[in-house]
Amino acid sequence: MFIVGVPLFFWVAGFIVFSGTINIMEAPQTSNKIDAAIVLTGGTNRVDRGLDLLSAGKVNFLLVSGVHKDVKLSDLMTLWGYKGDIPKKKVTLGHEAGNTIGNAIEARSWVVKNHIGSAYVITSNYHMPRALLEFRHALSGIALVPYPVRPQNFSPLQAIYWRTSFIEYHKFLVSVYRIVIYPNETEPIPPPMQSKTS
Repeated sequence: MFIVGVPLFFWVAGFIVFSGTINIMEAPQTSNKIDAAIVLTGGTNRVDRGLDLLSAGKVNFLLVSGVHKDVKLSDLMTLWGYKGDIPKKKVTLGHEAGNTIGNAIEARSWVVKNHIGSAYVITSNYHMPRALLEFRHALSGIALVPYPVRPQNFSPLQAIYWRTSFIEYHKFLVSVYRIVIYPNETEPIPPPMQSKTS
């Protein structure tokens, strides 16, 4: 009973902490200018926040990571609504990343190329813990500032909040395991785990 109870307690406690943390996340104050913003695609309003920061002069560079190969900057600008002028040469669309690890690897080479020392990481609040984990692992020495975006109609009063939190919590745990046990692995699920689940 003890052997089962202790891991279960920590698993439940971890999920409660994880779910509560993402619920209270807020976008940071952007009064101070930093080097860049890195947007992870896949959720609503993420790209808009990155373009807002660049347009307002709060960042010097913008990387939008994980963009579909057929999407151009003009497409993103149209969705954004042309809210202001932006230096288009300062925007990079990354087309290589297909997951969070890919985002971090894609950002790593871009950070080196542009001599970035600090950056906002822009993604949905539920995705932020795992994104920061992957980015801090891949981009050591870079000051990363979380910039969480809350999806519309996403609150603890709705079932989708708990479903999403449950899934993300376990993805986060897998990422922790992979980084600790297989620090050089670039697949979301290490091969030994893939063989066990296949």
